[in-house]
Amino acid sequence: MSNLQEDAGKKYGNSIGVICLILSALLWGSEYVVAKDVLNVMPANWSNVIRTFFTSIIALVLWRKQFKAATLQDWKRGFVCGGLFGIAFALQIMGLELINAGINAFISSAYVILVPFMVWMVDRKRPAGKVFISALIGVVGISILSVSGSSAGSLSIGTGEILSLLSAIGYGGAIVAVDYTTKKSSVEFITGCQFIFTCLIALVFALLMEDTPQLEVTASVVFEFLYLILFGTFATQLLFTFGMQYASANQAGVIFPLESVSAAVLGCLLLHEQLRAVQVAGGILIIIAIIISNVSIKKSSSL
Repeated sequence: MSNLQEDAGKKYGNSIGVICLILSALLWGSEYVVAKDVLNVMPANWSNVIRTFFTSIIALVLWRKQFKAATLQDWKRGFVCGGLFGIAFALQIMGLELINAGINAFISSAYVILVPFMVWMVDRKRPAGKVFISALIGVVGISILSVSGSSAGSLSIGTGEILSLLSAIGYGGAIVAVDYTTKKSSVEFITGCQFIFTCLIALVFALLMEDTPQLEVTASVVFEFLYLILFGTFATQLLFTFGMQYASANQAGVIFPLESVSAAVLGCLLLHEQLRAVQVAGGILIIIAIIISNVSIKKSSSL
């Protein structure tokens, strides 16, 4: 950690951690909107290849010492984390190609609800009762968000929703894997592996499923990719890491639903997407589920 980070942490403490998490969540939400716009000129997986290729190069340059010192075991851990993250990322961007940015963000955020159950499978430690309540509310919210069709207005799960939900499962698995692997391997190396293996997985999906894009390079396209690489990936990750050093996990669980909210709001404002009232209700239920899953209410002791 730099001296500037240490001084800021000592001076502002928890407040700066909360601010960093809020900025990180908002930036992540904006990423959905920019990525959605990129999909108008670039197939889903090829767009992932481009952004994660350059992100991987940046990681290899910035964290070259960690990569040079990596052992075979480190690479195995990086492969597991990067593979899970890469598959989740590919599924999410393919889902984003089919549904609104807001709906994709809300459904993908269900990983927050799924993680405690995945930890239960690994550690054999039963989660608290509130987690089961939050999961039930989350399932209802996801079901409501699947309302599709301009006239039917009936509940139906489309391909976009299924891909987004599968990406949430993948992200949950990646988070659990990262939690365990970073105890033995450096955070920088594991993060870099996520970029590298995401790029490789996206390339495989692109070669198998998509035609080679004929991209017309314009100033707008270049700007959007620069935003996704620098802000949608590196800036958000740095803000998140720094914020978590000073804010609590419970605070992070309450703050990160802002990611879905910002994606939905920006999607409506910038992409002119429309959400049905019932879909807004589904999104609110998912936010409530995430908050219930992450907030702990302490009983005050009697004097």
